[in-house]
Amino acid sequence: TLTFVQKIKGFVSFYKTGLKELLSNSRAVSGIRTRMSAGQDITREELQIERRNPRDKLRLVPFGFLVVVIPELIPLTIWLFPGVCPSTCVTYSQVVKMARKQDQRRQQIHPTALERIKSFGLRPDDFAHKADISSMATRHPEADILFFERISHEDVRLLNEFIGVQIKRSDGGATASLKRHLEYLRLDDRLLAKEGLADRLPLTELHRACQERGIPSADYSEAHLRAALRAWLLLASDTKTADSAMLPILWSRLVLFQNSVKMQ
Repeated sequence: TLTFVQKIKGFVSFYKTGLKELLSNSRAVSGIRTRMSAGQDITREELQIERRNPRDKLRLVPFGFLVVVIPELIPLTIWLFPGVCPSTCVTYSQVVKMARKQDQRRQQIHPTALERIKSFGLRPDDFAHKADISSMATRHPEADILFFERISHEDVRLLNEFIGVQIKRSDGGATASLKRHLEYLRLDDRLLAKEGLADRLPLTELHRACQERGIPSADYSEAHLRAALRAWLLLASDTKTADSAMLPILWSRLVLFQNSVKMQ
C-alpha cells in the first residue's frame, strides 16, 4: 500500500508530465492554426490541441503554483474544483466526475425539453429514427425550434446548457456560441469519421467526445458510448452544412437523453 507521501509524489510526477505536454502544445498551436487558415488538413489530435490550449494556458499559472509550491493540496483542490486542471493534467476519474455532474443537469433539463417539443406537436418517437430526423425540418416547417432563424433565445439557452456550451456575451451571446460549437463539431465529426476513431478513442477522449455532443457518459459502458458516438456520426454525415440542419440532431439528444437514435 502506498503511503501518503508516495501518493503525493505520484500525483506531482503525473501533473508535471501534463504541464510539459501543455507547454509543448502551446508551441504547436501557431503552426496548426497556420495550416488550418491555409485550408490544409490537420488531424483530430491537432484540432483538440488548437481548441483546448487557450483555456489550458489560462489555468497554467494557478495550477503550476500548486504543483511547485503546495503539491500536498492538489488532490483536495482537484476534488473540490476539477475544472481548475488543464486538460493535459486531468485523469480519467476526474473526467468521469465532471461528466456525471453535467449528466445530472441534463436529467433535470430532459422534462423541459419534452414540454418544448410537445408545444410544437412533436413527440419523442419523432426523434427515434435516423430517417425521421434527417427529414424533420421538411416535415415540420412550423416547428420554430428546428430553425435558427426562428428559434427562441430561451430554447437556444436550453440547448447550450444541455450540451455544456459556455456562453460568451463578448462573442455574440447564446446563439453565436451555439453556432461556433456546431462548426467545431462538424469538423470534429469529419475527422473522427476520416480517422475511424469512434471505435479507437481512448476512454478519456471517448467521454469528452460524447459530452461535447450532449451524450450522457458517466454511468454507461464503453460499448454503449461507442455505439452512441457512431450513431451521432452517421446522423451528422447526412446533414447539410447549414447550422439549422444540426438542430434536429441536438434536440434528439435532449429528447432521447441516454438512448441513441435507431439507424434503421
